[in-house]
Amino acid sequence: MSNQKSQEEIAIEKQKLHEILILLEQLLQREEVTGKAIIGCLYDIAMINLINKYCPLWGINSTLKYLVRFPRPIAQSLGVKLYLQPKCPKLITDWLYTLVEFPEKKVLTLDVEVINNQLLPTLKQSKLEIKSLQNKVKILTGSLVCTVAIFTGSFALIAYNLDINFLELLGTSQASLKD
Repeated sequence: MSNQKSQEEIAIEKQKLHEILILLEQLLQREEVTGKAIIGCLYDIAMINLINKYCPLWGINSTLKYLVRFPRPIAQSLGVKLYLQPKCPKLITDWLYTLVEFPEKKVLTLDVEVINNQLLPTLKQSKLEIKSLQNKVKILTGSLVCTVAIFTGSFALIAYNLDINFLELLGTSQASLKD
């Protein structure tokens, strides 16, 4: 069994798609009232969202929502004549075709040259960046430990030179807080 479509099958497929397109066009022409109702609902939703987004003021917001109802019939007529009838049958036909089309799954193959020329240099560069960042973290950690040690030593030296015990220093500050 061959997986390829014959010319006859392709011709039948195109004919059936054309029939679907004609049926949808006729449906939208016969059911113009339904199309107008759909456009009307979309119009209402769009106008409310636009007014809420761009006119958040209370007085203007409610006034605009009231005024927006008047051009609705014009939007319905124009939407059906300019969008639904000319464009929707083709869009729906294409969408329906994608539902019944079963394309072959393509197996991805990696070319050795692509791996060697593109992926390996970026991988090496990434490893070098990671190594550099790890070294910077080590240096920063060491400098933090040294800074803490120097400050602790400095405070200890100041306390030793003043002959003050850390506990006495804390005790005097607590005593002054009580007074």
